[in-house]
Amino acid sequence: MPDNEGMGSAGNTHGLTRSRSRSAAIVLLMLGLCGVSAVATTYVARARDAVASTPATIALDASSFTSPVGPPVVAAVPPAVAPPTATPAPAVTVSTGSCLNVPILVYHYIRIANNPKDPLGWNLSVTPRNFQSQMDWLHTAGGHPVTMEQLMGALNGGAGLPLHPVVLTFDDGHDDFATVAAPILARNGFVGINYVVSGFLGRYAYMTAAQVQSVAAMGMVIGAHTVDHVNLNALSSQVAKTEIGASKAALEHLLGHPVKDFAYPYGYFNDSVASLVAQAGFRDSVTMNSGTLQCASQHFVFHRTRVVGADTVWSFAGKAGVASPPSNWTDPQPAAYSQSARGYTS
Repeated sequence: MPDNEGMGSAGNTHGLTRSRSRSAAIVLLMLGLCGVSAVATTYVARARDAVASTPATIALDASSFTSPVGPPVVAAVPPAVAPPTATPAPAVTVSTGSCLNVPILVYHYIRIANNPKDPLGWNLSVTPRNFQSQMDWLHTAGGHPVTMEQLMGALNGGAGLPLHPVVLTFDDGHDDFATVAAPILARNGFVGINYVVSGFLGRYAYMTAAQVQSVAAMGMVIGAHTVDHVNLNALSSQVAKTEIGASKAALEHLLGHPVKDFAYPYGYFNDSVASLVAQAGFRDSVTMNSGTLQCASQHFVFHRTRVVGADTVWSFAGKAGVASPPSNWTDPQPAAYSQSARGYTS
């Protein structure tokens, strides 16, 4: 055999060895890649399972609400326009409860208005006879006066209200509430709320401190109506805060228990004023915005319906949400008020 053949056989042996080495390396590399792929697949699967088992988080947006009339009153964020003080008042925080159709009626005077030059006074005056007829018919028709506390409780999931609920409110603290209205209410087993201007106590035609205590002892509710019956929108934040808070403090000192109900003088309010009322510790407040739908989310802007001198017992029944009396109905009850007090004769 030629030498070159012997040399070729040796070369082939070396080549085969190198070829087998490369094949083994390739096999090992493929096995390594398969292992990595398996680990990666397992990791991705586990990550997917972890995401699937994690509860989703939902961000809730608390939106503000607007009063039915006028600018936004109570918001879930601070008011857009700060009151004129260094530190703006925080917004009122309210619940998002239900709404109920409950008339809140507002009276001013229970008297005979005999001044022809005072048409506003006449309009705000309900005669004692007409007021008694209204209350006596309300009792006959099954109406049930309730307090603001009861209304708030029902709106927030508490005890329900009786059939035909109505809230009877009286503004300013006039003395005819003590001498005429309260006795009529008490005879019918009714409750009324009088929003007292604390700075007017003892003035002519206004209740004295003793009368306020007396009607409260009868079961009537006393609310606050500022110290001086001022337009709170026109005041600086600090002065408005004093008018609101000082009236509450004075009445609480007089009565010996918390005063939780507030009425805006003239019905004027804005978002900053509503915030000040909440900060002072009041539970609710009423406006002069008309309507009967009352909502828990707007408990610092409750609506009211005015009862005026021109109202008959029939128009009153419509405002109070009860059936009207027959066309020939007359009140059979005797007078429950003093007919000699300050000229009250009918």
